[in-house]
Amino acid sequence: MAFGTVEFDLSMVSPETGEFLTARTYTVAGVTNADGSLRTLSIGQLVMAICLQRAAELETSIIALMEEMNSTSAKLEDMTKIEQAVIDDFTSNANGHAYNVNNVSVSSSTNAAKLLRDLGVLNSTQTYVRNDSILSNADIMYDDFITKIEAKMDEMNSFSQQKMIELQSLTNKRDQSYDMISNILKSLNTTMTGNVNNM
Repeated sequence: MAFGTVEFDLSMVSPETGEFLTARTYTVAGVTNADGSLRTLSIGQLVMAICLQRAAELETSIIALMEEMNSTSAKLEDMTKIEQAVIDDFTSNANGHAYNVNNVSVSSSTNAAKLLRDLGVLNSTQTYVRNDSILSNADIMYDDFITKIEAKMDEMNSFSQQKMIELQSLTNKRDQSYDMISNILKSLNTTMTGNVNNM
């Protein structure tokens, strides 16, 4: 049994005519035979092949999900930095002023305002936060800004929790596939040992 991907047909012999009946063509990753079929494999090997393919697919999904969660965590960290920088600036300046969120250093983006726009916290023209009543199209009030940031962070935290549950489910399914493979190997080994002892 070699590794690879092969298309194969599930052929059966007709009980009435004795002729081969060809069913649909399937693909199983991880198994290749010389004739491109699976007819020479035992039931145990077939089940193992399917379990290996399932485990590999789940592993791919797990990796993609973890990358998505890491990206969300990085953005949450950046949002925390932005929020704290704006709060610090606001509390240290009693007079009304404009604060440029581009001055905030974030890990996933050199442009904090772009990150905030991508996440929908700022619209396409907003760049500054103001603490007075004189507003331009590029200004957003401090209280509104902080409220929007916190709402987005709550949304991202909720998303992360949902993804964590999904990750746990995928991990459990992957582990079940590996457990089944392990059990099949033990069974095959027991059968082979029994056959050797009976010789």
